[in-house]
Formats: sequence, C-alpha cells, structure tokens
Amino acid sequence: MGRFVRKNITLPSEMDARLRELTKKRGGSQSGLIVHLVTLGLPTQSGEGDPLLRYLGAIQGPADLSATVDPTVYGADRSR
Repeated sequence: MGRFVRKNITLPSEMDARLRELTKKRGGSQSGLIVHLVTLGLPTQSGEGDPLLRYLGAIQGPADLSATVDPTVYGADRSR
C-alpha cells in the first residue's frame, strides 16, 4: 500500500466492542483490522467480488440448493 489517508468514523458501541474484542484476539491494531475488513467488503459491494458472497445468508431456494448453487447464483448457462 502506498500513501495512507486518515479517516474519522463513528461506530455503534456494540460494533466497537466487537472490533476491540477481535483486535485483541488477532493482535495488531484496530486500524489494521478495519483496513482488512474494508478490503474484504469493497469488492463485494462494488460487484467485483464473488457473486455468491452477495447472497450469503439471503438465498431461499429449492431443498437441493447445495447441489444447484451454481445455476441458482450464477445462472443456468454460467458457472464460476
């Protein structure tokens, strides 16, 4: 990474507590963990990430969804 830009963010207290707890477990800094989490989230939000992740926990489908996940998520004529 090249140049850094300082950001001032406001978090709900529950999220701050989770962030502090995870930072303590992983070691490192809160800033580093936030950068990591944003790095994971940006591609998904901008449509650049795996399309499956956009539906994580939100797909309702047939009983055999685990066997038909590619056609369900990526379309019948397209696979990963």
